[in-house]
Amino acid sequence: MSIDTYSAASVRQARERLLEAGVGAHGLTPRTLNVPPVIERSWRRSITTGGGCDPTATPAYHPFSELAGRFQDTAETVLARWAESLADMRVALLVSDRSGRILARKVGDPSHARRLDKVSAAEGFEFSESALGTNGLGTAMEERSAVFVRGAEHVNDRLQTLACAGAPIHDPLSQRVIGSLALASPVGASHPAMLAIAKQAARDLQDALLNTAPLELQALLARFAGGTAGHRVLAIGRGGVLASTGALPMLSAERHVTLWDELQAHHWQGDVASVLLAGRPSTARRIVNRAGESIYLVELPEDEPTAAPEPTRLSRLAAHLDVLGRTSGCIAIHGPRDSGKTLLAQLWLRERDRHDPVVIDAPALREPGAVVTAVQALSTGTSVVVRSVESLTDADFPVLQQLAGAADPVRSARVVFCVADDLTGVVFSFLGRLGPRLDLPALRDDPDRVIGLAVRLAQEHSVTLSPALLQALSRWDWPGGASELRVLIAAMVAYRPVGTVLDVDLLPVEMRTRARQLRGIAASEYRAIDAALREADGNRSRAAEILGIGRTTLYRKLRAYGLDGQNTLIS
Repeated sequence: MSIDTYSAASVRQARERLLEAGVGAHGLTPRTLNVPPVIERSWRRSITTGGGCDPTATPAYHPFSELAGRFQDTAETVLARWAESLADMRVALLVSDRSGRILARKVGDPSHARRLDKVSAAEGFEFSESALGTNGLGTAMEERSAVFVRGAEHVNDRLQTLACAGAPIHDPLSQRVIGSLALASPVGASHPAMLAIAKQAARDLQDALLNTAPLELQALLARFAGGTAGHRVLAIGRGGVLASTGALPMLSAERHVTLWDELQAHHWQGDVASVLLAGRPSTARRIVNRAGESIYLVELPEDEPTAAPEPTRLSRLAAHLDVLGRTSGCIAIHGPRDSGKTLLAQLWLRERDRHDPVVIDAPALREPGAVVTAVQALSTGTSVVVRSVESLTDADFPVLQQLAGAADPVRSARVVFCVADDLTGVVFSFLGRLGPRLDLPALRDDPDRVIGLAVRLAQEHSVTLSPALLQALSRWDWPGGASELRVLIAAMVAYRPVGTVLDVDLLPVEMRTRARQLRGIAASEYRAIDAALREADGNRSRAAEILGIGRTTLYRKLRAYGLDGQNTLIS
């Protein structure tokens, strides 16, 4: 069935066939209904989600918050301009946000306005596909492309007197779908040209959003647009990084967080400062927007040779261990208890040897055959990590000497002894003579290493950590050391499927208050708001009632404390 061919009766029959047969493995074969593919896909999604296939559902009303702001104002302006051009048509223009809630509506014909009011197609009402099934606003966002939904193609009975042509609206910077624009007319007055008009109006709205961006952001974008491939420039803000092609490889996830903190902590005399990026002197410029927030533009001189990506703290430690391991079969890593010595050794040897080392608790070396097993591992090219060496006594010196004697600098396998700082006596003296050592500070004094370890642990679980989460981890004291970090990552992974991004909202509230450097009343208020949101299952109106404050006040505090779902870096 093409866009020019429509039969309400045949459409209803097709939908009934799909409902009866179902959409599972034993359901109706796709593309056998003789309806547009986009309509069939939407029907199938609506049936799967459950709520979207109720033909009697009524749109939910969601009051506006102060966050609607620029998008809503710009939509009103663009729709007013198009409404003048379409004054002779019985058509309404509507714009929704990403949730499907209608932000703006323009309609000239009073009778058509009353028709739309009867089906709640007005500001504040939700027209997402998951709530109302197939419709021009919601389906355009799900498909990420323009759609034309006529009469009986709507799942909802109340919408079947309308024809709607909808197009998604993309954020002009990130290209994410942030809403949709639709033209709605009576079915009998609809025309295929509505689809082209909807697409053009959506493009106009996207252009208008870009033009209404703050002047400092427009200047920033012009800096990128006017650059060349050799022009290496980064823009760093709370919400992320904008990078030219030449600069992108130079900033790791770890360096993004630490560079942001460095720039924030810098004592700015003016708006220009010098920083190091990938080991090269670079120029940083601070741009302060009208809300008082800073964006930093970091540029390398164009005559500088191409720089390699800046090494992370972990990669620098691994490179140092490589150097130490070239001259000796044994290496000692010293540091406070639970400072991540064993974890560092495992990560280094796994990368170096391409397989996991054998990890042995030092007291286990006293057991019969334990040293023999470790020596056999070394002979087959498998490195050995001995942890908690500080628990050995002078009487254990012979077994330690036997194991160390089996380490051969000519072979690839190495023995790494992980030693707490409080080791003394014969064992300590022996390790001092045995080979080189690496000293590690406590995790709380090495935030770059915290970030690196967290990233590597997350990779083992096939998840990614957001910059805001990495920043929060780098600001924690880690009284439980590396074990606390490992347990925390595993606990957060349990709440999210593989391949997703873990965000700061998964952290315990104490970690989040510390990350935001909140003290006294501010910390207490943060905890109270967090507890109210959890009690209300995320319903902000209910949370405001629990706290005894107005919704507008709550929205302002949510943004101030980073509880608004944005999860950006902390200033």
